[in-house]
Amino acid sequence: MALLSIAFEDPELLSIKGKTHLFMDIFGNNLIRPFSSAYLRSKAKELTDIITDTEYAERQAPIFNYETLRYKERDQLENVFRFWTNAPEHVFNIARYWEDRMRCQLGVRYDHRTGAFDWDLQMRLRENGAKQICPQEYKHWRETGIAFTFPEYEQSDPNKTFAVGLVRNGKGFLHRGSVGDNMTGPYIAFGQKCAEEKLSRSKHGVNDFRSTDVTERNVLQIMYEIQNRQPYCFDPKDVHQYGSHQLEAGKNLNKHEARTESTESIHYNRPLLRCENLTVHFLSVEDVLRIHELDRFTGKFDAVFVASNYLGLIKDGFTRTWKDSSLVCFETRQLTVFSKEEIKEHTENIKTFAQKESLAAVTNFSINKNHSIISYKRPGNK
Repeated sequence: MALLSIAFEDPELLSIKGKTHLFMDIFGNNLIRPFSSAYLRSKAKELTDIITDTEYAERQAPIFNYETLRYKERDQLENVFRFWTNAPEHVFNIARYWEDRMRCQLGVRYDHRTGAFDWDLQMRLRENGAKQICPQEYKHWRETGIAFTFPEYEQSDPNKTFAVGLVRNGKGFLHRGSVGDNMTGPYIAFGQKCAEEKLSRSKHGVNDFRSTDVTERNVLQIMYEIQNRQPYCFDPKDVHQYGSHQLEAGKNLNKHEARTESTESIHYNRPLLRCENLTVHFLSVEDVLRIHELDRFTGKFDAVFVASNYLGLIKDGFTRTWKDSSLVCFETRQLTVFSKEEIKEHTENIKTFAQKESLAAVTNFSINKNHSIISYKRPGNK
C-alpha cells in the first residue's frame, strides 16, 4: 500500500524524481532519509483512515479494495500504520536485527565477511547473470542493509516497513525482527536491464553505471508513465552515473537510535491518481491458503506469477483458478546466490510441474540461455 501510494501520489505533492528516490528508499534500504521517514509518518495516518473507513477509501484511494479482509486483519494493519508514526515507544533497531541475522548466517566467517560478500557477488550473483551489480554497492548493502545510495542523501532513520512479527504492547510494540532477503539484494527487481544499452557498458569488469543507477532509470520511467500516461523518453540527466565511484554515503547515521520527534512534513492526504483499469484486491490470509477450494476463484485469473519460493506451496487444484489460455510465469532462481546445481534443480521442478499440468511453453528453451522467468500458456478454447 505504501509503495503504490508513492507511485500514485498527487504530482503537486511529489515530483517524479521525488517519487523515484522515495520509492527506492522505502523499497530497498534498512535506513532511510528523514524525508522518507516523514512521508511514512504522514502516510500512515492516511492509510489508517483508508483501511477503517470504506467511504473515505473510495474517495481517496479507489485502486485499493480490501472488502475480503477480516476485521482482525484490518486491526492488524491499523497497528502497523500506527507503528510507522514517531513516538518514544515505537523503537525499531533494524541495524541490530540486520547484524544479528548476518552473524547467524555467516557463523565463524563473520570476522571475514568482506571476503564472503565478494565471493557471493563474483562467484554466485555475477556468474548467475546479475552482472550489473557493482562490488562497492553490494558490499555496502550486505554490511549495512542500505542498497541505494546517492551523494546528496544520508540515511539515518529505521525503515519500519521491514518490521516482522509486529504486535501491540500497550503504548509500544514488540517485533520479532526484520523481514527480507539479506544475500541477493533488491537490485534484481529493477536494476539489471533497461532499454539503453549504454547503461550496461563495462570495462575490465567495472560498470559505467551501478545497479542503483539502472534502478533509478527504470523506476523513474514507471513513475513518469503512471503520472503522464504517455511513453517515457530517456534523458541522461535523469540518472546518476557512479559505476566506478566509491561513495562516502549511507554511513549508518544514528543506527542504534530512533527518531521520536514529530517530524513536520507535508500532509500526504490528497486523493491518489485515478487509474480506471486497475484495482488491487487484498485477500485475507485464510483465503490465500484456501484459494484453490473457493468457488469464487474458479477460472478467475488471466495471468499468474509464481515466485521461486512459492513453487512448493502450490496445492492440487490450484490450476482451477486459472482461465483457459491464461499466462503462467514462474520465477527461477537464476539471479540469486544459489549454486548452479540448485538453480538447475529448481528449473527442472518447474518444468515437471508444467508437464504434469499440460502447460504449453511460451519461453523458447531451444536457445542456450538461462532464464530468470519461464512462461507457459494454459491450453484453452482460444
